[in-house]
Amino acid sequence: MTIGKARHRPARALLAAAIGLAICAGSAHAQSAPSENATINLVRLLVKRGVLTQADADGLIAQANADAAAAQKTAGTANAVPAAPGQVRVTYVPEVVRNQIKDELRQEVVAQAKQERWAEPGKLPEWLDRIEWVGDMRVRDEFHYYDKGNATQLVDFATLNRTGPYDLNGATPPPQLNTRENRTNSLRIRARLGVNINLGDGVTAGIRLGSGNDNNPVSTTQNLGGGLSKKNLWLDEAWIAWRPAEWVKVTGGRMPNPFLSTNLVYADDLNFDGIAGRLDVPASDDVNTFATVGMFPIEYQPDDFPSQAGTKSASRDKWMTGAQLGVSWKFADDAEWKFALAYYRFDHMQGQLSDPCPVYLGVTYCSTDATRPTFMQKGNSLFLLRDIIPDPASPSSYAQPQFVGLVYDYHVANATTRLDMNVADTPLRLEGDYIRNLAYHRKDAFRSDVGVNRLVNNFGAGDFSEATYKSGPVGWMFRATLGNPDPHAAGDWNVSLAYKYLQPDATLDGLNDPDFHLGGTNAKGFILGGSYGISRYSWLSLRYFNAKEVFGPPLSIDVFQLEMNARF
Repeated sequence: MTIGKARHRPARALLAAAIGLAICAGSAHAQSAPSENATINLVRLLVKRGVLTQADADGLIAQANADAAAAQKTAGTANAVPAAPGQVRVTYVPEVVRNQIKDELRQEVVAQAKQERWAEPGKLPEWLDRIEWVGDMRVRDEFHYYDKGNATQLVDFATLNRTGPYDLNGATPPPQLNTRENRTNSLRIRARLGVNINLGDGVTAGIRLGSGNDNNPVSTTQNLGGGLSKKNLWLDEAWIAWRPAEWVKVTGGRMPNPFLSTNLVYADDLNFDGIAGRLDVPASDDVNTFATVGMFPIEYQPDDFPSQAGTKSASRDKWMTGAQLGVSWKFADDAEWKFALAYYRFDHMQGQLSDPCPVYLGVTYCSTDATRPTFMQKGNSLFLLRDIIPDPASPSSYAQPQFVGLVYDYHVANATTRLDMNVADTPLRLEGDYIRNLAYHRKDAFRSDVGVNRLVNNFGAGDFSEATYKSGPVGWMFRATLGNPDPHAAGDWNVSLAYKYLQPDATLDGLNDPDFHLGGTNAKGFILGGSYGISRYSWLSLRYFNAKEVFGPPLSIDVFQLEMNARF
């Protein structure tokens, strides 16, 4: 039998073999008295080091001498072939030594085979136990219905910022929203595949790829069609987490939402870039308290902004910091209540009026262009960012290429609660969510660097005046779900009903639900949904969103979604 050199024999097996060889060598006729003394010295050394007891050593020597004598009588030693220089010829290995070597090697090989799984048919290597594959897919048929009484010529400010600037005095109008023409049977997919890895000693990591039309933060849904072109994949998650103790966990990278929240504030598919820490401290057998804190970069201003200028702008990196305290109370075997208070502070999100900008001289940037939102949907109050100097050659008609920025800061206080219980052996979940933007002050819309002449949305019909401007800092939602909220078996089902109310400046419109009112704030209405499990890993779902504006021009949008979902 051959053992690879990477597999080392245990010290006890090697020492046992040395004892046998030394005793046998001392018992052979070709060996001299010093060899026998060496044997005795070796045995004494092994006893001294605790490898053998004195009784075992005495018995081993006696047994070896007896076996050697018997062997000499049988085979004789007169005709023994002498060993070549540098060689040791062992004429006899006692049975007790052979058995000991055999047992030691067998135990070593079996233990290593079990650990590395190369001797167990059908078993995978040990390192695969530390990897968990996760994924899900969704195929959706989606319908958008617009009320025929909706206002027309509503500017799509998200597209304006993304593809602009747009000249307000130019012949080409800025991009506008569809407000009246229905869109039916839009087939869409979502596919996500990830791996979670256990790195040992409380360290884990995760990587996930996801589909998506673009790199927007709130959705990984991908439209089908497009000339049957191949679809995109994006890095959706990439994080490392360390749990130095059972009650604390620190995560860094691009991670799932670490807060207890609903899509009133954050979209269901939204992931967070940054670092977050969570504490879970049991107060009793039934009550657990938790806290989450985190810092998340929204956007870094480029080091060379403005790239065409020798003098660069001061840094205005955009960050979100969040803190949440909560408690969960399992007051019955099938009932649990959770409640959490959170504060989310968004820094440097408010737009800033630029310095006087001489576009007529060929300037292609203005000093505060970088203060416009990185991503937006619709609803937040906006104003024109650029203070463009009129062209002296044509003071009544000159180019005004513009971006828009946020009127307000966003410091969002959030109270979230959830109750899970059973009613007549049927699961029931009740959820409530309330938010308020503590940085909202209506007068900020009329400060010197904004003013009525620069505000561009959230006005009532008629004229653009301070009296017709409408906004607000409050949002709330209530949702009830009867049945299993997360179907895990064939026949599992649920139905849900929710009502949502979200004023224009209660939170950032770029981070919340992209389905209700087709995304953003300044919306109110109800949501009806249901799911039915068709297997352990797949289920059908449907949802109906009925939403309209809270303030401003009429904009009613109904959305219907029919889906087949799978997870693995």
